Amino acid sequence: MYLKHFYLREEPFATTPDPRFLYKSAVHQEALDRIMTSVASRRGINAIIGEPGLGKSMLIRTLLKGFNDRVQFAWVFNTTMNSRELLRYICRDFGFTPKGEDLGDLLIELYTFLIREYQQGRFSILIIDEAQNLKPEVLEEIRQLSNLETASQKLLQVILSGQPQLDRYLNDPALVQLKQRISLKATLHRLNEADTSAYIRHRLKVAGARKQEIFTEAALQVIFEVSDGIPRLINQVCDNALMAAAAQKVKQIDAALILDLVQEDKVMTAEAGPAGDPGQAEKSENAAPEGESWVPPAGSAAAAAEIIERAAEICSAPATGEAAAPADEQSEPLPARRRPRVEPAVELEFAAGFDGLDLGELSIF
Repeated sequence: MYLKHFYLREEPFATTPDPRFLYKSAVHQEALDRIMTSVASRRGINAIIGEPGLGKSMLIRTLLKGFNDRVQFAWVFNTTMNSRELLRYICRDFGFTPKGEDLGDLLIELYTFLIREYQQGRFSILIIDEAQNLKPEVLEEIRQLSNLETASQKLLQVILSGQPQLDRYLNDPALVQLKQRISLKATLHRLNEADTSAYIRHRLKVAGARKQEIFTEAALQVIFEVSDGIPRLINQVCDNALMAAAAQKVKQIDAALILDLVQEDKVMTAEAGPAGDPGQAEKSENAAPEGESWVPPAGSAAAAAEIIERAAEICSAPATGEAAAPADEQSEPLPARRRPRVEPAVELEFAAGFDGLDLGELSIF
């Protein structure tokens, strides 16, 4: 194990969603504050949307931690249930076994529980994971659950967590009433290169690293190329790199070590692709929407080859302080594998009037 080798207290890149390790850029902090505000204001339904591995569960667990003992939550992972099964599951996850069998009786029991929690000053939060897989009739049931309320406030706070398909799903005319009830939608994006480096350093610091230069700058560049800023893949690459470095008894991880892991298929890579068109043959089943750049699918030969090519270029670049090769010996730079990422790591959309709320003392993270 590498903990002793690098003087770490714990694993910095474990896959469990521990809120202590959440990297909070300015936009992440705002997202947390805004979601906290929405829940604390009992505004009903919120949505967190992002690709797999971007940290949706981490964001939610950090939110729950912020409420301390003032929260009761039910977390639904099984999205294949029908409406009655869902209600029974929610009741059990809130800590009580419902006696009723039909939907009406189950709703009465849930309402009674929510009223009791509200009177005791606690927040009841329902989290639906992989919400894009829910059937329309189940989503409609969730919308109706959001109608459980007092004269002035919602009794149940709902967080829909899902992949980008959820965003498209919510645009279905049949779900317009549900979409209209979403107070806040937070869309997570992949990290840019600067945030990828800051993310790695943050997790090392939390784990007790005595120095932040365990990875060279070139290694951080290669990690970004390999992961494309997806936190789950960053964790995998970094964890494997730490194990390899400890086995080789080296104290600093360079770009060559990361490249070796990629070439030996010891780490998973994100999808990659140039801005140019690589040819119609490979585009047939993976064509991008009109106006967007085509990228090879994740795991394709084109994607893997390009990542290795870009990583090798970084490895061969002169280190800081070294003289560059003469101009006539320098090769033409490769085209950028990705267009510069300009969108924030988190994009927020508010219901009418919500963006003007004062965060005040709710920024507790």
